Amino acid sequence: MPQIRRILSTLQIRIYQIIFITVILNTVHSDLVNEAQYPSPRIVILGATGVGKSSLANVLLGRDKNYDGKDWDNGCFKVRSTSLSVTRATCADRAYYLGNTSLPEVTVIDTPGFGSDRDQEMETIQNLVDTLKNEIQYIHMFVIAFKQSDLRMTYQLRSMLLLFEKMFGSHFWKNAVLEATWWNYGDNSVRIRQSAIPKITEESWTQTLNQELRRKLDVGYELPSVFIDTFFDPDNQYERDQFRINTDKLLTLAQGVKPFHCKDIEIALTEIEAMATHITKLIDETNERTNIIQNLIREKEELKALAGNKTAMILPTQCARNGANVFCVANKCYTPTEFSLLGVGCTVLGIMIGVVGISWFKAHCLPDEKEELREREKELARQQKVFSLRQKNGSGSALNGSIDKSSAYLIPENNGGFKDHGVSGKIGPTKGSGLHETDF
Repeated sequence: MPQIRRILSTLQIRIYQIIFITVILNTVHSDLVNEAQYPSPRIVILGATGVGKSSLANVLLGRDKNYDGKDWDNGCFKVRSTSLSVTRATCADRAYYLGNTSLPEVTVIDTPGFGSDRDQEMETIQNLVDTLKNEIQYIHMFVIAFKQSDLRMTYQLRSMLLLFEKMFGSHFWKNAVLEATWWNYGDNSVRIRQSAIPKITEESWTQTLNQELRRKLDVGYELPSVFIDTFFDPDNQYERDQFRINTDKLLTLAQGVKPFHCKDIEIALTEIEAMATHITKLIDETNERTNIIQNLIREKEELKALAGNKTAMILPTQCARNGANVFCVANKCYTPTEFSLLGVGCTVLGIMIGVVGISWFKAHCLPDEKEELREREKELARQQKVFSLRQKNGSGSALNGSIDKSSAYLIPENNGGFKDHGVSGKIGPTKGSGLHETDF
């Protein structure tokens, strides 16, 4: 009994929680101004061209997956076996979820595909923004459809997701769910996924795509995923169960999230369109600069021709009269006064160089005059000493008075006499001289 009571108590708490959540959700949904026209939850399906958006939208609304869209213009909800985009506008339709009257009524928005044609894509963006912002106003769930094989973030896929983030803002990822189309639960399809290396499972596919979103787009949320196979076999119990599980999961996610207000979404350029616009701008700037360069070249040629004509008309005689002139600057013609001043300057410069050269030569190459005078004074002093010694010995009487102190200095000879370089002649020893050469 205690165990049964605990179970009943737990069930009662769960029931209260469900009632509380239902009341909160109904309160939130009732606050939407256009709830009568677009019942909640509101699900918009986004994706590339040919991924199977219209087929998914029809199944969620309880229609056949190959609905031909005969009640809609612009190809809305129309399914055709082609890789080209059939849906050309953003369209919203309401119905009981999966066509089951026991389930709530929902609004499903079908959108054109992205990445097929650049010019048409701009119209798609314009129409999508206008519809969501002005008509739908609130979105509960953004279903981003990928093919089963879309495990790598191609440039086209990255451009599409980046466009969504530009349009809706980074917070829209909180209301986003990943949908894997063409994910068949038949025995053969399961065998192929299990035999792949590594194995492809719901968990690995979700994890890989979330890693790509974080790495390429810096998405800060772990997005959930659903695997709704619109072409499941109704006679196969396993396929029916998987379809029911994934569609129930999508409905639960849409009912349990706060609606996203579309008031702030803006028309944004795709990455390809932005690059094309930038290239066009660069081409225009290049053409403008090329025109400027060509105009400058043409002006240069005109000025050059004009300068050539003026140069031919100016003569050298005019240059001498007019002083500084364009012709004289170009041809170096000078007046006589300028030539005279140039000659005087060269002469003065030559004299200065000569004086400096002579001074340097005299200082480094000729003997020192002061040294020569000192040697001469020493020689005269020595000669006077000789004369003094001779006079002191009494043998110099013949010489007394015969030698003028002002005469040039004397050089002794081998015969005992002296050669006077100041007065030609020799002065020899007198008879009776008692001096010999060895005396001094």
